Amino acid sequence: MGLIELGEVNPSDSVDEPAAETRPLPRPKRTRIIAAVLAALCATGLTGAGRPAPPLLAESWSMQIGPDHYPYPFREVLLISQGTPSGETITAYDMATGKVRWTSGRGTTARWMSHDPESNQLYVAGQTRTVERPSSSIFFGTDTTALDGDTGRMLWKHSGDQLAATAEQVLLGDRDELGRVNRLSLVRARDGAPIWDRSIGTAMNVVVSDGPADSAQIIYGTDTGTLTTLRYSDGVPIATRHVPPPEAWPDWNPQVLDGRFYDIRRGTRGTTVTTYRTDTLTELWRYNTSKDVYLHDCGPAICASDAVDSVGIDPATGAARWELPGTDFAPIGDGRLLVSHQNTPEGQSVIDASTARVIGAAPGGTTILALDDGDLLALRGTKTAPYRVAVSRWDPATGRMTLLGAVAGQADRCQVSGRRLICQGADRTGVTDVG
Repeated sequence: MGLIELGEVNPSDSVDEPAAETRPLPRPKRTRIIAAVLAALCATGLTGAGRPAPPLLAESWSMQIGPDHYPYPFREVLLISQGTPSGETITAYDMATGKVRWTSGRGTTARWMSHDPESNQLYVAGQTRTVERPSSSIFFGTDTTALDGDTGRMLWKHSGDQLAATAEQVLLGDRDELGRVNRLSLVRARDGAPIWDRSIGTAMNVVVSDGPADSAQIIYGTDTGTLTTLRYSDGVPIATRHVPPPEAWPDWNPQVLDGRFYDIRRGTRGTTVTTYRTDTLTELWRYNTSKDVYLHDCGPAICASDAVDSVGIDPATGAARWELPGTDFAPIGDGRLLVSHQNTPEGQSVIDASTARVIGAAPGGTTILALDDGDLLALRGTKTAPYRVAVSRWDPATGRMTLLGAVAGQADRCQVSGRRLICQGADRTGVTDVG
């Protein structure tokens, strides 16, 4: 019988166990079972008949890390930004072995970095700027450096803030003294060579539709209320629409989800979400709410969330399908959503995205993380040092919990990348392959 080492847990450190899935055994049967198990363990230990099997989980590698540093997984490396006397550097560790693959030059910081898995490139702001406005602050990069994800080698540098990227192209925007984009440039991803460059009316926001680059569009809006769609491949305008000017810049937050442009306006009477086709800017529907919402792609629904709850909206009609407490939604395949009910007793659950039917509620005291194939891990940790995290596979449809083992770290400081679990503790980060 294999023993799983969970570390030393004092009674004050233990967490509540999930509800039992079966009825408790009558005391005589339970006593006989416990006695049989103890007898088997003693026989194994005394006779040396065999060694206990190792835990199913074994940490692949770990490293010391500062309390303010956060590991950032990218493909097959783990990026960590670290401060030095001469500035910050980024170090890339091989996700499988923990060996250092490369270290960036001084002055590079992961806080101003984005990535494109298709091209295996990282885009880092070399210089940054902050513009203070009456009710908000705007942060942006004034130039962009492209790094090779495998080696950290600088591929090219170009003026402008990186706005979007595909495997073949990168869109950059130059900004004026107020932080508004006034020029767009499309360059080749591999070497930064120019594809097209054009001045635009000062844009408060610039968004790019998803999908292949040859069918993508760029949509931007000005403070005078003009929406314009450009073809991504060559920058040629293909649609223009005049709409009421926004009341204020911070109150206008357009998004593109699933091939549609969502014009989100916050005003004194609430929020209006107006949905347009990206290619023609034809209005499709409107959704009004008294709340300050942000949109998420929830598969068969669009989730409109505020700080308290969320509404599932039919993307075809704009009709509200359901409303739930919770602000964090993650599609996990098969039309399901992993929902985090923040600041409520519900914790986390898995629901049907079309109807909000609860498929399974997570056991109390656990943190649920989704692997890339939709499998779910349930993490339960001790409350005081030395921190350990028990890791189980959880089936929301049946409630079945299968214990895989335990790793060092804190449950609320773990994340997943592919099939790997990355957990932080007080001063370390560990990486575990969950198979």
